[in-house]
Amino acid sequence: RRVAWNMATVVRGVSRALSAAPRPVALRALATAAPTVDDVTVKINFIDEEGSRLTVPGRVGMTLHEVAEMHQIDIGAQICGAPMYKLHSERWTEDLFGEGPQLGHDHVMISKEWMEKLPPRFPQEVALLSTIWDADEITEASRLACMIVLEKEIDGMTVYLPDRVPDDAP
Repeated sequence: RRVAWNMATVVRGVSRALSAAPRPVALRALATAAPTVDDVTVKINFIDEEGSRLTVPGRVGMTLHEVAEMHQIDIGAQICGAPMYKLHSERWTEDLFGEGPQLGHDHVMISKEWMEKLPPRFPQEVALLSTIWDADEITEASRLACMIVLEKEIDGMTVYLPDRVPDDAP
């Protein structure tokens, strides 16, 4: 005996076949949830030389300098060209031949527990800090804000802002 084919039977058969077939990678990627705002946001605590504290949000991938400017925190002037390096692992740092930072005004100090979560500072960072700041103002915790890229691992980081060097002279 033959089964009479109707449209409902055909649709059920096709839908079963499609659901059983593996999805292409592109479709699987669309099926995953997009990141939430919480996934790409970190909180940064800025403390100035007077002890005033301000906690502000920043987006993963921004630099500390960009976050400070976005929230109108006086962090000093900076001209930052393309990245000089990309740190792939402890043993491999790729030269990208960018200009990197050009000024040392955006000096910040990071506490030891957070320094361990950041990539090491490069010799150019220390050289630029030395051109603007006195030797007694530069410590192991001294960094240029434009060289610190926000990652989820540094959510809640505390950043100390030393007394600023005047950089707005005419």
